Amino acid sequence: MLQSLTFSEIALRLGAAVLCALLIGLEREVKHKNAGIRTYILVCLGCTGFTILIQEIGAYFQAIRVDIQLDPSRIVQGVVTGLGFLGGGAILQRNEGVTGVATGAGIWVSGAIGIACGFGFYTLAILLTLATTLVLGVLGVVRAKFRDDIDEDKGDVSGNGCE
Repeated sequence: MLQSLTFSEIALRLGAAVLCALLIGLEREVKHKNAGIRTYILVCLGCTGFTILIQEIGAYFQAIRVDIQLDPSRIVQGVVTGLGFLGGGAILQRNEGVTGVATGAGIWVSGAIGIACGFGFYTLAILLTLATTLVLGVLGVVRAKFRDDIDEDKGDVSGNGCE
C-alpha cells in the first residue's frame, strides 16, 4: 500500500539531492567548468522531484480509491531520456575536437543520484556521488598529467574550460 510521504521525508530526500549535487558541482566550479553548482543541483533536484511526484501521485490515487497501475520505471525512463538530451547539449564539436563529454556524463550521473534520493536510496546516492567526484576530480588531474596537450584539467586543449 502506497502512503504519501511526510514533509520531513520529502525534505530529507530533497536535501540529500542538494548535498550530493553540491559536492559534484563544487568540483566542477573549482575547475571553471561551464556546468557547475547550480546546474548539478538543479538536475539532481529535478530528478528527485519527478521521482517523489510519481510516488505521491500513486498514493493520492490509492487514497481516493482509484485503481490504477503505476510503473515507477517509466518515470525513470522519461528522466533518463531528458537527461540524455540535456547532457548532449553540453557536448560541443569544434575544430580542435569534441569538448563537454565529461560534463554531459556528469549531468547524466547526477540524474541517477537524484532518482536514488527520490526513492530514498541514500547509500546508493552517496556511493554514486563519491565515485563521480573521484572520477571527475582525481582522474581529471591524472588525465592532465599524462597528456602533453593539456596544461591542467581544463577539459580541452584550448583551455576554455568546456569539458
